[in-house]
Amino acid sequence: MADARDLIGRIGKVRPAQRSAGQSLHRPLLLLWAIAQAVHGRPREQPWSAVKHTVGPLLSEFAGAPQGHQAVLYPFWALQRNTLWEVAESADLPLTSQGRRPTLSVLDDMNPLAGLPKQDYDRLSKDLELAAWAVGNLLVRFFNPMPARLLAALDLEELMVGPIASYLRPLQGELYQHRGAIADVYGGNRVLGITPLADGLLTVYSDDKGPYDDQRIPGMDWIAYTGDGLSGDQTLSAGNRAMAEHQERRKALRYWHKPHRGRWTFETWAVIVQRRQRWGRGQDGLQRREFVWILAPVSSPMSDTWPREVVEALDQDDGQLHDDSIDVIPAEVDAPSKSERTSARQRYERLTAAAHRTAADRTHSSRLVQVERYLRSPAAREAVMLRSNDRCENPSCMGHPLERTDAGAPLLEVDHVNGLARTGQDVPELMIALCPNCHTLKTRGRERNTLQRDLLVVARTRHQAFLEKP
Repeated sequence: MADARDLIGRIGKVRPAQRSAGQSLHRPLLLLWAIAQAVHGRPREQPWSAVKHTVGPLLSEFAGAPQGHQAVLYPFWALQRNTLWEVAESADLPLTSQGRRPTLSVLDDMNPLAGLPKQDYDRLSKDLELAAWAVGNLLVRFFNPMPARLLAALDLEELMVGPIASYLRPLQGELYQHRGAIADVYGGNRVLGITPLADGLLTVYSDDKGPYDDQRIPGMDWIAYTGDGLSGDQTLSAGNRAMAEHQERRKALRYWHKPHRGRWTFETWAVIVQRRQRWGRGQDGLQRREFVWILAPVSSPMSDTWPREVVEALDQDDGQLHDDSIDVIPAEVDAPSKSERTSARQRYERLTAAAHRTAADRTHSSRLVQVERYLRSPAAREAVMLRSNDRCENPSCMGHPLERTDAGAPLLEVDHVNGLARTGQDVPELMIALCPNCHTLKTRGRERNTLQRDLLVVARTRHQAFLEKP
């Protein structure tokens, strides 16, 4: 496994040049061709004349390179930098004045041999599972969606029968006790939450113990994944920058999850369908703005296998930041500019307006609308808590209306008076803050129907009164 990881790690470090038309795929394509030579037992080293005549048409068809042997010269020479290709007696080849590479005429005159390093060729020719892993990695990263004729043109159809994801490692469902064990087998960072494995494919980790509030969005299998950065407002750097690039290029990533007292599991491939921002609490205990990456699980990293609903969400995504931190601002960072009462009323108005905008979206049924409702729903709850002044809003409360939790928070539960399923709206005038005892009476008590009618009047009355405060 160590030898396999070494080879996959070097392949994972291949980073094609970025051009105005996109990535230059010359080196990945030459590497695929070289792997095919090993798979079929063809000569490891082949002369420049054979490489240029064979690889040139491939570069034109699958890498968008102009026809001609000049396009082959670049990967023939540059792939050496990745220690995945050797040009025999390269030190004896005269180079251009800039020393970057030999000229086409020099290669034509000297016709040097070139190919995979011997140890890599031997590994790949003997271990077809490793060869398929290497090919799968290159296809996922650089030829996705895969051109229809690519495998046939490379003579790799027989090797790559079936789903590409089945040839990659790790496989979905693999379990590990801790992050170090994953790194021991597949490389990569042992601590960062957003980081590639040695194969260059981005991986995100979600631990139920924190420090982030990652979770499945209720009613759907999509994931709200908190961005990179433990304290202070998160910025579009480091792991967040990598996520933004994956979002822009529609590239899939691996999602690992660790339930409380469980083990790390490679749970699913996922694609980013939206980037949002919300308020959260950093490791230092202070409120901060944090990114939320919306991940849609997919069965494979190959885009032509993704379900229609995911493709539709990607088509709807404008790539911009959707800011949910504007309307729902925590009280501790929303300093009042006038009196406390005026500030509270203004804040209540803003939260109510945000709640009504969210409720208006309930007429739409797309999954991105469901995401917005989930991430913007705190507006209605926060408005009700503000209105309650930390007291149970049931005028007939016989419990402990001022009781507090160990953390000093009010022991209140915000509830839809007649149930969300019946009203279909998260708006403050239909919601009420209740102590646990009153909540139980309203939900399961013998006189619950009468209590619900009374509480609806209370909620509407208190809502109107709060809006009319000076």
